[in-house]
Amino acid sequence: MVTERLVAHCLRADGDRDALPAHLLDWFGVTIGGVTHADSSPAVLDGIDALCGPAPDPATDSAATLVPSGRRLTPADAAFANGTFAHSLDFDDTHLGSSLHPAAPTVAAALAAAEATDASVERFYDAVAAGYDVACTVGELVGPDAHYARGFHITATCGTFGAVAAAGVAGGLTEAALRDAFGIAGSQAAGSIQFLENGAWNKRLHPGLAARRGIEATTLAAAGVVGAEAPIDGEYGFLAGYTPDPDHAAIDRLETRDAVAETGLKPYPCCRYLHAAIDGLRELAPSIETRAVSAVEMAVPSPGVRLTGDPIEAKRRPQSFVDCQFSAPFVAALTLETGTADATTFLDAVGQGDAPPRWGTTTTRRLMDATSVTTDEAIERRFPEEWGARVSVQADGETHSATVRIPAGEPGSPLTDGEVKAKTAALLRGSGVDPDRLSTTLLEREPRSVAAIVDAATSDGG
Repeated sequence: MVTERLVAHCLRADGDRDALPAHLLDWFGVTIGGVTHADSSPAVLDGIDALCGPAPDPATDSAATLVPSGRRLTPADAAFANGTFAHSLDFDDTHLGSSLHPAAPTVAAALAAAEATDASVERFYDAVAAGYDVACTVGELVGPDAHYARGFHITATCGTFGAVAAAGVAGGLTEAALRDAFGIAGSQAAGSIQFLENGAWNKRLHPGLAARRGIEATTLAAAGVVGAEAPIDGEYGFLAGYTPDPDHAAIDRLETRDAVAETGLKPYPCCRYLHAAIDGLRELAPSIETRAVSAVEMAVPSPGVRLTGDPIEAKRRPQSFVDCQFSAPFVAALTLETGTADATTFLDAVGQGDAPPRWGTTTTRRLMDATSVTTDEAIERRFPEEWGARVSVQADGETHSATVRIPAGEPGSPLTDGEVKAKTAALLRGSGVDPDRLSTTLLEREPRSVAAIVDAATSDGG
């Protein structure tokens, strides 16, 4: 049974993984950056104020930290808040095989549970590793393309199971309690992609809600609440309701996988399907005058066409940050105009800096109108093992083309520690958190405790 194998894997998960410190640094960077730079964050913080009860009593209540403020919340509330902010810029890590963002829900849940139970840093790392492995395995089980085609957001749904694994390991749950927690989570997994209709902030909330569900399910299970048997592969379980095309072989990859090492870090704060195309356009941009561009063709995997190029008329007229993150025409225009789509450039272009949004400028609109989004046989044949792209730009009667099979940040083309530090530093501007101290804590020395990590990630950290 799937649940039994997930539970067994959680109980022996080992967080001693080479890639894990960089992924934790990336998570803290995008989370703090989400609080500091995302347009949704003031409203989310106000909502948290309205939803949260009194602050936990440090003498009697378990609590966890909202970064970077250092505010103490209940573990469920902290997991929700941090998980939401981790995805608010859509800049968090991405596992291609499952098409989900594993860190946002799993690290948020692991951190909250670890703080609440005063877990060791080793157990916290074990919890993060378990969360990655479970989230990515369930994501592959459900079949990402089929799952998306039914309208589900896989980070929200499968991230719930990853959050249960992370919170359960961090909280030291027994085998029986973990089994019940997965059973409870089977009735909680939710999240649709209807946010694409109007650029809504639901997507940003999804990992936070998943992280919260992880804390809730494990807390209930630890208290003795009995969960459903076979919540994933049962007759009326998750797979039966959420996909017409499950990949049952995915569970056989669980025991030997390191999903952290399989997961890529994003150099650009937009849909991962667009990253190989951005890499290609960055290669071409120095030799192209934008005023001379007459046509841009971006060929990406077919799910990426659906998310970032359909309907093309709407994608050529983004009206919000989220619209731009899922607009291939906007990303093409931005990259050709500026030569990149990195954190600073993208945030400035969508109005999160000192300048107004670019989407209304004459040049950007002309380039968006010239952009088409499609796929081709070679890209489809190599997908999902590769999330490649082919780009072609016509300018001054010449055609400039580039093909990128592995986008920057993937395990086959990884970001260096220096690049992760630079990304983190850009995101931490204005947060009050020292990026050098945070980077050093996670990358250059073994942190003594979870509290030491949290202290380095708070704006009043010494």
